[in-house]
Amino acid sequence: MQIMLKIAIAICNGIYGIHKLFPVRNRIAMVSRQSSTLTLDMRLLKEELERQNPEVEILTLNRMIPPGLAGKIKYLWYMVTREMHVFATSRVVLLEGYCINASILHHRKELSIIQLWHALGVLKQFGYYAVGTEEGHSEALAKAMHMHENYEYAICSSEFCRPYYAKAFRMPESRVKVCPLPRTDLLTDREYRRRKREEIIRRYPELGKRPNVLYAPTFRNGEDITEHLDSLFEAFNYEEYNLIVKLHPVDRTGIHRDEIFECPEFTAMELFSLTDALITDYSSIIYEAATAEIPIYLYTFDLDRYLERRGFIIDFMKDIPLEKYRKPTELLERVYEDEKRRRAESAELHLDTSQSFIQKYVQPGTGNTRRLAEWVLQELAKSSKS
Repeated sequence: MQIMLKIAIAICNGIYGIHKLFPVRNRIAMVSRQSSTLTLDMRLLKEELERQNPEVEILTLNRMIPPGLAGKIKYLWYMVTREMHVFATSRVVLLEGYCINASILHHRKELSIIQLWHALGVLKQFGYYAVGTEEGHSEALAKAMHMHENYEYAICSSEFCRPYYAKAFRMPESRVKVCPLPRTDLLTDREYRRRKREEIIRRYPELGKRPNVLYAPTFRNGEDITEHLDSLFEAFNYEEYNLIVKLHPVDRTGIHRDEIFECPEFTAMELFSLTDALITDYSSIIYEAATAEIPIYLYTFDLDRYLERRGFIIDFMKDIPLEKYRKPTELLERVYEDEKRRRAESAELHLDTSQSFIQKYVQPGTGNTRRLAEWVLQELAKSSKS
């Protein structure tokens, strides 16, 4: 297996050598397999880069690895043609996650590859933390694939997170820059949330009539959690509350319940604009929700199993000061009780615990998109002088 991988990587670098014969353009490339369309972070950053320097060429490549052998063969063709050519002819490449071409290829010295990891904060194991776990790759495969190599810089959301990102990507802390992702600017933008709320209610009028509970669980690779989902769905009070469910984008679990809103046109973060309570588990969405001052409840029915399969970088029980519930009835009872209290008291939609821990994981303040764009353009200018 190791020998075959080495041969494949050598062939890829041979093909890449042909692409490097083409001239380098004054271009910033945004490469992602997180989504087949431009993600919110990349869209916001692209718009800000274009505002700050309209003359810079910005190219976006967004393609998820499709299921099935035929889909993977097509993706491989895309990798050795379009994606390789973009790496070979750009000065800066921005990533949102692991990219095979970024790690295995021998790039031009002047190319700056910047990792804008898609999750805020630190929670679940990722990168080299996950190597050797049940859901992660083996150390041998990670080494053979040069996993997370060739990054000039990585971005994290706070000083506290910096050493964790450095270890996850096996790079010096000095090359991990603190700047929360662009989407954090919208989480506290009241005008944006007002407009988004109106847009969602125009599409789904029922969401404007009752309090809305959003359920957004993390993705469990190879685990069937249908039984636990059904337990939550059956215990829910649909007469007094709306339930919106947003599964992970790669989760193929079907909901098949008419009383549940899935709102495929809107992301979980967009739905924050009318969310009165968030139910999640081990997802880093807790950092977005806490920043947006949305009450958070954790449905951790499989905590022991999750610790065994994946695990956390931090002490989940100690460092995340939110109540954890294994039984849906107890969870929902608390959600309803808190919601009625807040409405009776006309209280702001936030919990003190949400505010106490978020400062540690996400640097407070706005203007993150502007600052990140300025820094990326500085990297582009340095690359141009190389």
